[in-house]
Amino acid sequence: MQDKVGKIGMSQSSKSKAPSKSKAEASVSSKVPTTHPSGRFFRKIDWQTAGVTALMVFIGYLFTIAPDVTLEDSGELSVGAFYAGVPHPPGYPIWTLYSWLFTVLVPVSNIAFRVALSSAVAAAAACGLLSLMVSRGSSMIVEGMEELKGLDQKLEDWICRVSGWVAGMLLGFNGFMWSQAVIVEVYTLSILSLMGVLVCLMRWVYIPERKLYLYFAFFLFGICFNNHQTLIVAAMGIEVAIAATNLKLGRDLFMINSIVYILGLLAKWNGMVTSFDENFALFVIYNAVGIASLGAFAWAWNKTQAVMTEWRPVLILTLAWLVGASFYFYMPIASSTNPPMNWAYPRTWDGFMHAFSRGQYERANPTTSPFRFIQQMYLYFKGAASEFSPVMLLTALVPFYFWKRMAKRERSWMTGLLAVFFCLAVLLMILLNPPPDKQSQDLNRVFFTSSHVLIAIFMGYGVALISVFLARHYERYRMPALVGGSIAAGLALYGKVGLERVHPLDHFTALYGIMLAVAFVLFFGISRTRAPMKAILVIFFLSPFYSVMSHWWVNEKHGHLFGYWFGHDMFKPPYEVYPEMAEGAVLFGGTDPGRFNPTYMIFCESFIPASKKPRDPDFDRRDVYIITQNALADNTYLDYIRAHYFRSAQQDLPFFQEMLRSTKEKELNLSTNWVARAFSPVDNAMMGLGSFVEGKRKARGLYPAKEIYTPSVKDSENAYLQYMSEAAFRKANNQLKPGEIVEETPDGRILVQGQAAVMAINALLTKVIFDENPDHEFYIEESMPLEWMYPHLSPFGIIMKINREEVPAITEEMLQQDHEFWSKYMDRLIGNWVDEDTTIEEVVKFAEDVYLKGDFSNFKGDPKFVRDDWGQKAFSKLRSGIAGIYAWRLGPQCPEHLRPKTIEEEQRLLEEADFAFRQSLALCPSSPEAVFRYSNLLAMTQRVDDAILITETCYKFDYENQGIGQLLQQLHRMKQGQAQLGQIQNSIQNLEQMYLSNKTNLDVAYKLMSNYVLTLRTNDAVRVMDELLADQNAPAETILTVASAYNDLKQYERLESALIRLVEVIPENPEAWFDLAGTQALMGKKELALQTLSKTMELSRARRAKNPSAVDLARKARGDHRFNALRVSPEFQRVLTNQ
Repeated sequence: MQDKVGKIGMSQSSKSKAPSKSKAEASVSSKVPTTHPSGRFFRKIDWQTAGVTALMVFIGYLFTIAPDVTLEDSGELSVGAFYAGVPHPPGYPIWTLYSWLFTVLVPVSNIAFRVALSSAVAAAAACGLLSLMVSRGSSMIVEGMEELKGLDQKLEDWICRVSGWVAGMLLGFNGFMWSQAVIVEVYTLSILSLMGVLVCLMRWVYIPERKLYLYFAFFLFGICFNNHQTLIVAAMGIEVAIAATNLKLGRDLFMINSIVYILGLLAKWNGMVTSFDENFALFVIYNAVGIASLGAFAWAWNKTQAVMTEWRPVLILTLAWLVGASFYFYMPIASSTNPPMNWAYPRTWDGFMHAFSRGQYERANPTTSPFRFIQQMYLYFKGAASEFSPVMLLTALVPFYFWKRMAKRERSWMTGLLAVFFCLAVLLMILLNPPPDKQSQDLNRVFFTSSHVLIAIFMGYGVALISVFLARHYERYRMPALVGGSIAAGLALYGKVGLERVHPLDHFTALYGIMLAVAFVLFFGISRTRAPMKAILVIFFLSPFYSVMSHWWVNEKHGHLFGYWFGHDMFKPPYEVYPEMAEGAVLFGGTDPGRFNPTYMIFCESFIPASKKPRDPDFDRRDVYIITQNALADNTYLDYIRAHYFRSAQQDLPFFQEMLRSTKEKELNLSTNWVARAFSPVDNAMMGLGSFVEGKRKARGLYPAKEIYTPSVKDSENAYLQYMSEAAFRKANNQLKPGEIVEETPDGRILVQGQAAVMAINALLTKVIFDENPDHEFYIEESMPLEWMYPHLSPFGIIMKINREEVPAITEEMLQQDHEFWSKYMDRLIGNWVDEDTTIEEVVKFAEDVYLKGDFSNFKGDPKFVRDDWGQKAFSKLRSGIAGIYAWRLGPQCPEHLRPKTIEEEQRLLEEADFAFRQSLALCPSSPEAVFRYSNLLAMTQRVDDAILITETCYKFDYENQGIGQLLQQLHRMKQGQAQLGQIQNSIQNLEQMYLSNKTNLDVAYKLMSNYVLTLRTNDAVRVMDELLADQNAPAETILTVASAYNDLKQYERLESALIRLVEVIPENPEAWFDLAGTQALMGKKELALQTLSKTMELSRARRAKNPSAVDLARKARGDHRFNALRVSPEFQRVLTNQ
């Protein structure tokens, strides 16, 4: 059949018959046109389909786009785009330049909206290209199948249009894609670049003589590597597509892979590559890919009996990819201008490599358990069914049913697509190894958006094949279509019957799916001899709107201001309860939004005209210093903030010269090789440009004019050594903190690792900043607790203030202010209904009704908040952080002088802590942190049933969360042990009476203290110890018992006081002085510890003079980890040696 739009041109290869080609394949090839008469591969109808789909998707995004900064990475990326800087690793240089154009060219609204608009444009364009591919690919598949000849051209065109529309719309309103297209994010541009690769690859597959498109595909693949490094795993899939089309070219590419694989093994064996040394799973994957490449090369070599005949195209492909990837070198140029977002400080070579290699993140930890992998893939396909619908996911399998009937060319194309899908779904799943809990799934799901592109393509092809086979062979396929439609109706009905949510949108969506499936079945039931093609195409055309309605709830962001409030209200708390943040303040931001949103407010909102920020036209807080306490242990981050706020102390090395110097050359630092010196003019030019731009920004007041002290490299080293010393002591005394990993090597060195160690070092460095800048006010948005801060913290709106001096007590005024502020603040989120009398049961019922079931019948807040998962997590975290201040002052770790002084004060603080935690829980009942912290308070106050209730509720939201499951088990065990606790309680009552009648009975006192600790009444236990110690006539035995108990409870200040009493009672006992010295050293009182240790040594030497067999305390001190911080001190050695 002659194509009505003139598809009469054919590639040269299709005109000549190869001897090895079968007659059937030759016949098909000779009849299948590939290009328009003008030489264009894509037809007018393909471009029309792409344009309409892209436009409709973009309109959908425009109606649902966030109006301002949101949470997650929105603030950071907006700042990165506005100043064309360096966002988080690996830096996203192409995205930065692309989004920067929108900040300059779009004249409306705020910066976050402009950058979000760039996300929408990229996503819509990607969906348009997908429609383009599916429309044209559907035509090529149809025309390549002999049994479909004779199909009416007009009908074929409409089938192609509808299949392209369905695929593009399904991708556009897929939950993954939609969620990223209406906020500030990098992923939609990475999908667009991947689509560019696939479009060019498709163009080459169908006309392989024109290699220009293949070269351009590899250039765009280099761009993909810029846009998101996870896309590099698609490389093997692309090579499979090439080999399926041109075996010789594929063979030579596989050979290059094999050479790289062997060189990598040699580098590993020679110690040049260490990445695999402690990651065996990654090494296994490396070998699997390498061996597969070797096998593919050997097979292709055997088939072709030649090698490297395609060396020229291979060389060009390599160069094209390198040119695309080389945009990474924009990062040092951008970094040299000292932009506000200058992550990893890549103006230096070390910083560049830290960013490029994603050094701040955890290394790849591939899946090793087959069971875990099966679970992960189950969750992947379960998620895909949720994103596309189970019916459409089944439709994606249809092209593979017709696989053998396709022409060789289409099979080659489908093979390539399937290989790319395998890499982007299965291989990437193995590499990322995401945990199954809800939070991890939410964080990692965007990485698999690229694999959904392939699923959408298969769905589009499935729609086309179903339509054309029904049109061409209706009687043969009518019954299978009826069965398929009935299955679809059954699945839709099952979904409706099993629907637990009561929101009208959920029920309408379910009914919509049922109506489409039933309509499909009815039309086939009515029409027995002729295919109802118009009805079929209309049903397929309408099917993507099911996806739109399914995902609207979570992804619609119109009017969402939670990210704006999160950032703005730190500086200017609403309701006039608290004043504005002090001028020239230092703000520590811990969580991602806690750092990024105020960064956005400082560097974007403060620098745009008042007309572009109608919510607060006068906002300008460029005077505030923003620092994250979570990254101070990273030296590249110290460079970053030093360049911002302590510019006079930051000295940078030339980028290219350092890049070209060897490691040994840098270590000796005596000379620079001639190649590196040759790049000196390039370094000078880059630094000159950077200084020029930095100077212009400085003139605009980008950073506060007054410098503040930020930690030096020496400060960082000291913090590390101090932590090492303290951690070693805790390990030696079995007192490691939760999450601490401290190991001792065979040669006696101490190694620390893990998040707890990093945060401990961060805490020491934040203390340096706090101490060295006494003329500035400090505030904090908390991520993980930093112990030294707690005595200084007080509520300040949604965040906390770090007071210069310790806060003696949380006063009634502080509690009332906090209570009033958050009561009003809750009104704008979920309504102000949580009060002093609200029970846990009421909070749990609210959580299940509103968050799980979507029942808004009694809801008094903003429905948009219920649909904003990140908003729930962020504000719940803020509230639980403040609750944590109160809970800390009630716990045993709080020093005595900061604890409530009366029972009434303690009860008042407990009530307010409970109130704050209930608000936090109501804001986000699925928050593991809120549940863990609140459960701890409830268990401590003997409310185990309430703790179980909130944990069970959290588990309903996140049943894959192992931590929540383990907590629930612990709480149930605690409840089972309540009978025993009841006996202990009875015993406590008896012991209390005995103790009151005779407080000198040490045995009774010790049993009472022990039982208090068993029932988590540590405050009462400490009270008994204090009373025993307060007795001025207490004997040494009593004091020693109390001191031992203080040590068990880690009450080091009290322990010091007890030991001071002990040496007063037995002043000639050297062991008592020794323990006092060790405790003082542990507390950081170095001078006092040395004085006490000197007294110890004096007594010890006197004792050994009389009794040489007595313990040598000098020798013991050298091995006691409590003195690690003093061991490097010359004074310490002098004390031990009596010099």
